[in-house]
Amino acid sequence: MQEQVSTGTAGGQQVSSLREMMLAQMTEKGLAELTREGYVRGVLGLVEYCGGRKPEAISVAEARAYIAWLKGSGASATFRSHASAGIRFLYETTLGRVWQPVSPLRQRMIEDMELRGFTAKTQLSYVRAVEGLARFHNRNPQTLSDQDIRQYFVHLKCERKLARPTITIALCGIKFLYESTLRRDFTVTGVPRPKREHKLPVVLSREEVHAILSKVTDPRHRACLSLVYACGLRLGEGCRVKVTDIDRARGVLHVHAAKGMKDRYVPLPPAVLPLMEACWRIHRNPIWVFPSVGRGGLHGAVATSPVPLGTVQQVFRAALAVSGVRKHVSVHSLRHSYATHLLEDGVNLRLIQSWLGHNSPAVTAVYTHLTEQATSAAAQQVGRLMASVVTSTGSLLRENATAGTAGQV
Repeated sequence: MQEQVSTGTAGGQQVSSLREMMLAQMTEKGLAELTREGYVRGVLGLVEYCGGRKPEAISVAEARAYIAWLKGSGASATFRSHASAGIRFLYETTLGRVWQPVSPLRQRMIEDMELRGFTAKTQLSYVRAVEGLARFHNRNPQTLSDQDIRQYFVHLKCERKLARPTITIALCGIKFLYESTLRRDFTVTGVPRPKREHKLPVVLSREEVHAILSKVTDPRHRACLSLVYACGLRLGEGCRVKVTDIDRARGVLHVHAAKGMKDRYVPLPPAVLPLMEACWRIHRNPIWVFPSVGRGGLHGAVATSPVPLGTVQQVFRAALAVSGVRKHVSVHSLRHSYATHLLEDGVNLRLIQSWLGHNSPAVTAVYTHLTEQATSAAAQQVGRLMASVVTSTGSLLRENATAGTAGQV
């Protein structure tokens, strides 16, 4: 990369045409700046490992050998991860080469998932789950016995001690392979679905929401996070808002292909519109309200992808750190806070369920336990009960003390 003829400069440093092409493709796909820099460093490491040869002259086998060498080289886990992903991006996207041929079994599984309308994210999670099983046994999944499958889940739960959601995704992906693609009875493996945990979400007060959002200085990020709270959106829904999704006349936002591939309309508060307008005027992208602006914020007008979710998460964490709020929260906590605050203001639970996109009212009903009125009323009842108990106990102790004193006289 470094040896190629320069086509431009960036901060006085010559940049090769291949690096420029790779950076442009990463920007178009919405990768965060830190991720792009990590990918480039990984490719430069490959070039150095191969004696300074040009990347297009390095074979896929050599690149794979470099990634394997990194594992024992003492390089950090972050660098290894960036190097692996960056080199694969270079070969697959920039150079157009086949990095990893798709096996017939994987292709069939992907086709089965496509036929059932699974999202790309779900497909990727399921394929990774099966890859983990194959790596653990170092064998083709078709050749594994029911005991082999059970042993893998014992490893995940008892040895690696993974969280319930991670094990559940692995179970769903592997179960899909055996039941839908291989037509095998998965129940004989004896692997149970992990028990659902019933945890209450952490909710921010109105003052805490304001304290966090006020620390976000970039107009695009502040408008995006404000919209997430004002409409109770999931992070991905907020980042992917298009210009055509805003219905000013009706005062609603059209949320497309949300969780479960469902559309819905949510009220769009007028107070958040000026923030969105100010954000859009900066880039004037014809598609996205919050586009991926790229390095230096120069590509917003022509971006073909929305702002990366990771970028917004980083901004939220940075704002939280300086806001003075000490709760362990994430961007999704804004959605929980939205629902709780609406309940506190007397909005009907059925409406909130519809705006959040929940299938069952039981899911939305969890917020009834989090409202300030409910907790304060319960606290008052507990206070009155404990006050009467403590008072009667105190009187009994005083009476016993008096009787004991009288017996000693």
